[in-house]
Amino acid sequence: MRKLSIISAYTNLKGEKMFFRELETKDILLKNIGHDDAEFVLKQFSTDEVNTYLFDMEPMASVEEAEEMIDFYCEKEPRSWHRWILVLKENGQKIGTCGFHNWKRETSETDIGYDLQPEYWRKGYMSLCMVSILKFAKEEMKVSHVYAHIAVGNTASEKLAEKSGFIKTGKTYYEVFRGQKYLHNIYALDFKEGMK
Repeated sequence: MRKLSIISAYTNLKGEKMFFRELETKDILLKNIGHDDAEFVLKQFSTDEVNTYLFDMEPMASVEEAEEMIDFYCEKEPRSWHRWILVLKENGQKIGTCGFHNWKRETSETDIGYDLQPEYWRKGYMSLCMVSILKFAKEEMKVSHVYAHIAVGNTASEKLAEKSGFIKTGKTYYEVFRGQKYLHNIYALDFKEGMK
């Protein structure tokens, strides 16, 4: 089977030049999110294991909700957020998402988020994707700091952040979800200190 590769790195389907482009690792195509991903986005954010530590939104319940999320991430550039879909090159299977939000150009910082279907956990896929998107953040977005907001107890996410060079800042906050408060730690990657 022919492996997938980047087809359109700098333009969208309308031929418009894009700042956020598709990226890749050895095994993964980081595809810009689009409306052809609606069924997967619904699957991703309605999967119980994926939602375990997501306390900023209710689990998805319809394709319409998925379309709304995609509309948000596909707003016209320039914008302060972006999401990639992780696609296995060998078979085209969509397995997760990752991206940036709350990009503050004036202070050269952004937040990062990532999630993966359970059957692909602990296989190294997201670690490779982190290298790729963090390189993009440093070289293309020109940010100096990237922040990860991680719920207490999400040890897999903590380990991934630490492996990618993030350190725990000591700053915390509570996310309120369904009337309950959930403590989060803030991790930071300082590009001036170098990436691991």
